[in-house]
Amino acid sequence: MTLRKWILISLIFSMLSGCGGPWNSGDRVLVQKCTYDNGFTSPNRYDVVVFKYPKTPMDDNTPKNYIKRLLGLPGELIAIFFGRLYHWTPKNNEAAPFDDRNALDALGKKINPNDLWEESYLHRNHEKSHEWFKEGKFEILRKPPHVMLALRRIVYDNDYQAKDLVGKLDRWNPSPVSTWKSEKPTGFVNDGKAADEVSWLRYQHLLRPDGVGPIGPKEPMLILDTLDYNTSQLRGQDAAGFFQEIYCSGHWVGDLMIECNVEVTDPKGEFWFELSKGHDRFQAKWDLATGQCTLFRVGADKKIVEMAAKTTRVKSAGNYMLRFANVDARLTVWVDGDLPFGDGKEYDPPETLGAMDIEKKLTWSDITNRRGPTKENDLERPASIGSKGAAVKVTHLRVWRDTYYRTHTQFVDYPNHRNMTRADWSRGPWDELSKDIDFLTMYVQPGHYLCLGDNSQASSDSRDWGLVPERLMLGRALLVYYPFDRVGRIR
Repeated sequence: MTLRKWILISLIFSMLSGCGGPWNSGDRVLVQKCTYDNGFTSPNRYDVVVFKYPKTPMDDNTPKNYIKRLLGLPGELIAIFFGRLYHWTPKNNEAAPFDDRNALDALGKKINPNDLWEESYLHRNHEKSHEWFKEGKFEILRKPPHVMLALRRIVYDNDYQAKDLVGKLDRWNPSPVSTWKSEKPTGFVNDGKAADEVSWLRYQHLLRPDGVGPIGPKEPMLILDTLDYNTSQLRGQDAAGFFQEIYCSGHWVGDLMIECNVEVTDPKGEFWFELSKGHDRFQAKWDLATGQCTLFRVGADKKIVEMAAKTTRVKSAGNYMLRFANVDARLTVWVDGDLPFGDGKEYDPPETLGAMDIEKKLTWSDITNRRGPTKENDLERPASIGSKGAAVKVTHLRVWRDTYYRTHTQFVDYPNHRNMTRADWSRGPWDELSKDIDFLTMYVQPGHYLCLGDNSQASSDSRDWGLVPERLMLGRALLVYYPFDRVGRIR
């Protein structure tokens, strides 16, 4: 064996021997340090960054490094509300809302600038920033499409159905009057003969009650933000207590994404996507003869408003991977990876005061009824596919949700009523979910960054211990190189 081969084998063995084996969940990550060390570039919002833990950068002479997503920039106020992020940034040379660099502590001494990362200097829910948010002075943070894809969470993949539930609790079903038919194993077809109105294929979030016992009747529930890999923290409870804890700690998620492969056999008629949230339904319609895609919004008054239209390549027989998202108060469309509407068509988030609301002199209390889920939309038809005279076959059908940012972590951020059960998520009432939910505001000190974990439900991050000083920033995480089944670029 040549010397080169011995060296290569030794390097591989030394790398693997330090990775802890299959019982170690930690990934090995390649970090680009020069990105932030060159003095010309700074960390960007949505970067996945690696930094030294501010509380204890060294633990028993071992560096203690964290990896999180950078979301708040120096000098900003960040707010979390209904799972979304908002920000306020000084404009036109406005003074910073808080100037702790020149402030004095309780003993009259100047505050050490190296201590500004601490949680106490976040000015959490300060009266000033709290009022600004309620007055509509914060702007929503909208993720770029590639970040949207990185942060999405699977709700249901129709290609991977539970075998014992097939035919009993199918989540995709044609509406009562529909021309959609099942196509084995997991697809659906429409012959395109019905051209008078849209024929719908509806998704409902059906679950086996509490995951135990016999399969009962079909009963949909709202889509929640719970993640299976967090539930290990609750395994010490009995079955009833385990599921009760999950349901009472859950949050309704209304920002959804739908995608599928569409095989067009005859380029005529219309193909539709529909996503519901609260009182609104958002639709994307493709005219298969021209390729034009048109976006619509249907409000509580059932009035249909056209939002935008663009010509796409979907105008001939063939296969197309189509994706439609309603995330961060913006509609985004993908056609085979292309973005015909760019980052998407924006609209004012109904949960907060928009420009038109302020012009009409509405208050925070006035818009309460616009928030939260509705039975007609979010329970009965959160996601749908339609055909109006279109002969199409749909496969690889998936529903995703956006990452829901909580105001707290570690299962303490329960809804205010704290007694939600699965039946409540299925039948309501849901008024308290929208009227009593609170928000969190935080200030990002100059020279610091606010970093949150993508696993918002159980992450130790800036919500708990404070900010990340620029001096402790190590670099940007580029890719996972071990374990081999997880090798890939970090987005």
